[in-house]
Amino acid sequence: MKLDQESMQKILDNLKILNSLKSYNFLRLHMPGHKGKEEIFPDAIRNIFPSFDITETLYTDNLLDPKGYIKEFLDGINEFFGSNYSFLSLQGSTHLLQASIAAFSNPCDSILINRDAHRSIYNIAKILKLDIEYIYPQYDDSLGIFTYIDEKHFESVLQTTKSQIVIITSPSYYGIEQNVKVLSEITKKYQKKLIVDQAHGGYYKFVGKKTALDSGADICILSLHKTLPCPNQSALLLSNLAEKDTRKLSDNLSYLHTTSPSYVLLAWSEYGIEFSKMFGRELFKELERKLDKICKSVLEYTNYVYRDVDVLKLLLNFGKAGKNQGFVKSLLERYSIVPELLDQNRILFYFSLVDALSNFEILESFFYDIIKEKGKGEPEKKFLSPPRPKKVLKIYEVDNVKKRRVKICEAEGFVCAQAIIPYPPGFPVVVEGEVIEKDTIEYLQEILGNEFLKKNEVDVVEEG
Repeated sequence: MKLDQESMQKILDNLKILNSLKSYNFLRLHMPGHKGKEEIFPDAIRNIFPSFDITETLYTDNLLDPKGYIKEFLDGINEFFGSNYSFLSLQGSTHLLQASIAAFSNPCDSILINRDAHRSIYNIAKILKLDIEYIYPQYDDSLGIFTYIDEKHFESVLQTTKSQIVIITSPSYYGIEQNVKVLSEITKKYQKKLIVDQAHGGYYKFVGKKTALDSGADICILSLHKTLPCPNQSALLLSNLAEKDTRKLSDNLSYLHTTSPSYVLLAWSEYGIEFSKMFGRELFKELERKLDKICKSVLEYTNYVYRDVDVLKLLLNFGKAGKNQGFVKSLLERYSIVPELLDQNRILFYFSLVDALSNFEILESFFYDIIKEKGKGEPEKKFLSPPRPKKVLKIYEVDNVKKRRVKICEAEGFVCAQAIIPYPPGFPVVVEGEVIEKDTIEYLQEILGNEFLKKNEVDVVEEG
């Protein structure tokens, strides 16, 4: 049978997913980092489907037990990052975080995390039956975000915690960078292991910034796809652990990773890394220049006012500029811009190195429309602080109790049996085992809107 081009074109014309994606023609100020720009890829990368989509054979290397070209690639990673062990995951930072926690904890242990940690950490705590202790960063009510971890607070928590592992996020989803060097020194003082979720800072080393590993973390986890021209799902773990701990970590990474990793994603990831090694500094310098130029007009309404902030995350409080969500949404539609996040009062733009190649004239116009005629929209407001719910059950104990569903707006006073995790950003407002109190409902109403609370339900623990 001969396959003719006309027949294959008919198939192509009727593909729902592919053809929908073809019409996605927006200024992509969101993840992933390659931003769909074909011009950054040579033909050899653009044309790898399906010839590179193979499996482990006599003539391929194995990601979970690398001895050939994958090992050579990872050796190069270790040399570049200064690590003694690395693992390239095709299941994202979620896999790397969960495997790291599994490697260094036992059932019924505790883990210590920042409250705004990613949902994947809460999920593995539930699976492994781990109790959770919290570090609460400071809170900025003008932007509605957690900011810096107070070092004295951090040390006081470490003095009493039962946890042997500490997990912090830096930079945060909103770009806040913690002082990892100081936090690492404190962690070592109390003989704990420090795992840094640096998913949103995957580009740091490629532009000359320090990674968490450089600052003393035991394990550093980077998402490659968020800010680099790498595919979704690609992430990198770096560590400088002792040999015994490295073996334990490596085993758990293998246990939780698919045994059929995609060679297409591996090849693309390698290209994205090498591309970033070669062009990262130059692209970052150009991007900084562009952002500095177009963001001056809105600077006072953004997270750029902080001293330690990742400039690739621009959070803008349009409510402070007197504009409402409806107005901003209409502007986005007019300019064909898709942000990373849009809520009641804020918008988040998520840049990558590749955005250095973008023309930001429409974004500059967007910013101009935000600040002109200031004050004619809704008045400036302060954001409610996130609740600190009372814990009455450990997160995993809820699995064994009777539950029922209630509307979120009617859940006050009940014990939560289903975490409420607005996504993005992906960290919980209330988790299993915590009491849903009045301040929780009010906070959810502010960030999600009253209609959401009326229409959606949540599992709660059945009384009695």
